[in-house]
Amino acid sequence: MLVAIVGLGYPLLVYAGLLVFEPRVLVLGVGVFLLARAASSWRTWKRRDLGRVMVPVVLVAAVLVGAAIVNDGRVLLFVPALVNGALLIGFARTLRRGPSMIETYARLRHPELLASRGPYLRAVTAMWCGFFIINITISALLALYGTLEAWSVYNGILAYVLIGILLAAERVYRYWRFRNYQGGLLDPVFRRVFPPPTAGGPR
Repeated sequence: MLVAIVGLGYPLLVYAGLLVFEPRVLVLGVGVFLLARAASSWRTWKRRDLGRVMVPVVLVAAVLVGAAIVNDGRVLLFVPALVNGALLIGFARTLRRGPSMIETYARLRHPELLASRGPYLRAVTAMWCGFFIINITISALLALYGTLEAWSVYNGILAYVLIGILLAAERVYRYWRFRNYQGGLLDPVFRRVFPPPTAGGPR
């Protein structure tokens, strides 16, 4: 997944690389890194996924080419913001056309998902769109005005901490709201905290 590659590996590679190499040399290293990671997962891509995957790939390639031409390492700092922008576009488009991105993911794991969950999953998709907007803003501002250290810490660590907090908070809220337990790993714990309704079915 490209966002995971950028989030976990890219900032550290750029930070270390800019301290040692000139931008053109670093561009080559980054390009090889991303190509290797993409090649390791291309077999799992489906034909319908290619359009969605190619958007961030083209954006990243354009940034790498631009950085090589101007030989300015700061150009490389805009890659996480661009990838989040591509994710924002992908998620937001599903809010207009439907089904929402989160509903699509949910139905891959639970094909029997009730249609009544659609509005909630749409709201969760909108929530992620809001997160992407915030993430784009912070990442771009750090690329423009922040130090390399601050940019690396945010994009390589803090952004993923925020994602983890958001995922955990949404899951707790989902357990509280629906109280529908289907044998998940944490179901026994949350069943005690949020007992299923005794009448009227799922909330």
